[in-house]
Amino acid sequence: MLLVIAYSRRARQSLRNVCRAHEDSVVRRFGRAALLEATEFGAFQALRLREKHGEAIQVERTRPFNEFAAVRP
Repeated sequence: MLLVIAYSRRARQSLRNVCRAHEDSVVRRFGRAALLEATEFGAFQALRLREKHGEAIQVERTRPFNEFAAVRP
């Protein structure tokens, strides 16, 4: 998954617009942040936001926590 965090007002508005327009690629929204699917389209949207707003958008690649795989038998 891709975690996209917006720091400025314009960046938050653009992130909201992307989330509303492309609900199929959004896993979850958190106000200033959103989790996008780790697909080519999700990456494209995240990088497009980063290109438009520069340092006001932070993009991080994450992976879900699986408590069953992380625990020793």
